Amino acid sequence: MGFWIERGPISFAVLVAASLMCGAAHARHHSHTQYHSDIVDEGAADEARRAVSEHSFALRPVMFELRTGGATIVGLFGATASFDPWSRLSLGGGFGVNSAGVQVAGFARLRPLVFMGHRRARLHAVGVELGYSTGAYQDYTLDSLYGIGSYLTYRYDRVHWLQPQLTYETRSYRGFNVLGGVGVALPVAKQGYHCLDQSYCGQTHISVLPTFTLGVGWAMLL
Repeated sequence: MGFWIERGPISFAVLVAASLMCGAAHARHHSHTQYHSDIVDEGAADEARRAVSEHSFALRPVMFELRTGGATIVGLFGATASFDPWSRLSLGGGFGVNSAGVQVAGFARLRPLVFMGHRRARLHAVGVELGYSTGAYQDYTLDSLYGIGSYLTYRYDRVHWLQPQLTYETRSYRGFNVLGGVGVALPVAKQGYHCLDQSYCGQTHISVLPTFTLGVGWAMLL
């Protein structure tokens, strides 16, 4: 009994010391985890602040984009890749398809107006894009008798187009990009004419086409 009475306070002290050491170790681990989380959050915040301060699309200069719309440079649906040597200029090219076949294109987009949103770290730009595209083209005529259906009237193996358009785009500091544009497609050269309906071929020719474009892309760091 004397042995246990003598060792009892010592054992209790050892137990308390061990508990304190475990608590301190847990606190250090929690502090390290919180510090790492703070570093990650601070890094994202720094990137956002940098995008805000520089107002620059060139921070993420390489972008891959999917486009769709009416008479776009890549047809009905296609993909483009672009590079921004500086914030106010984007150079790119792409390909796509329409009802006549494959379209190949190149473009240069100027952004004279670049600004930052007030509430979120998003870039916005209003610009002008000049595109060139080439590919097959075919014309449809609606069935005027019944008002439904359509049929081919003529086709060109290749038409070369110049396509200016006004654009608006917005990009998050993480790289998600949305583009909208309206413009016209101007035929500048034609090759390989085929008449598919004699009653319409003599009365029709390629004219200026209205265009609209919607693009969704992802911009990346080099």
